[in-house]
Amino acid sequence: MKTATTSFIETLRLNEQYKTADKFARPQRGVFSILLNAEAAKKMGHEMNDRISEVTDTYFNAVVLCRKNKITDALTVLHQGDAAFENFENEPQRLIRLFKLSAWANYHYKAGQFNQGIDLLVSGLSLSAGLETEGYEVLQFRRIEQLQNISRILFSSKKYSEGFTLIRSILRFIISGNTDGLYIKDWNHQKFTQIRQMMENTLDSVFLQLAALNCSVQETPFDDLFYYDFFFKELLESMEADTYNRSILYNWMYIKASCFKEGQEAFFNNISIFLKDEEISPDYNKLKENLLLQSIRVLAQHECEDLKKVQESVSLYLNNLQSVAV
Repeated sequence: MKTATTSFIETLRLNEQYKTADKFARPQRGVFSILLNAEAAKKMGHEMNDRISEVTDTYFNAVVLCRKNKITDALTVLHQGDAAFENFENEPQRLIRLFKLSAWANYHYKAGQFNQGIDLLVSGLSLSAGLETEGYEVLQFRRIEQLQNISRILFSSKKYSEGFTLIRSILRFIISGNTDGLYIKDWNHQKFTQIRQMMENTLDSVFLQLAALNCSVQETPFDDLFYYDFFFKELLESMEADTYNRSILYNWMYIKASCFKEGQEAFFNNISIFLKDEEISPDYNKLKENLLLQSIRVLAQHECEDLKKVQESVSLYLNNLQSVAV
């Protein structure tokens, strides 16, 4: 009789399981920009909105340079953005300042100046809240993104407990409206739920960040059991799986929880089922990667004789998974 581990290895070796239909990819990634530009154009005119976009694009270019670790070039571009910023009156400056603050925060983050980065991002939260009350409601989703950026800085500065607590607070707000631990209290969950696609995309983003953190679990003092106790126990109770994306996120958490609640055999059987689901979009490949890396950790802990076979199969599967995502 086949063991769950043997079936798991066979699943990994089935080439057809690497394929995922493109039709399931998440649509309309530019919804945020469309809604923000529409509101700015309505308030200040299309010509002014175009001018604003030019400056915010400059700040975004600085962020891209920071991501490439071209810090000196990024600083030059930031100063160019600041010079252009001074040519605007107060109303457009208030909107541009959001992007200015986050771009400079990213620069300080990359330069290892963590406190300065967090201070700038926190100041942007209050500014965004004020603009949201004036009609720029779409900015609330960007605020969540800035909270995620704060958590990234916390992790980089090895303030792991603060970072994990912030991510849990973000998830609690998205799922239930709880505003504890979000730095400021000016949040409106009712309005947050009104643009459902943006809400679900934001939820996905936070979960994928959590999955990425868990992929590097061996680099921190926080193991898989910590993630189960700190996140998944609660989220499996509080999050309804009432949409396509939430059903995927729920199943991912359920599989991770099964490792502790049902044992190794159930865990590997559940992963196999998840990997065979051809309706899961490539947008969620990070969840598959996360489960596969955890499977190696589980087998290593139990000194399984199939560990080397699983490592080889996982490596091949991940290579194919990455080629699908390109």
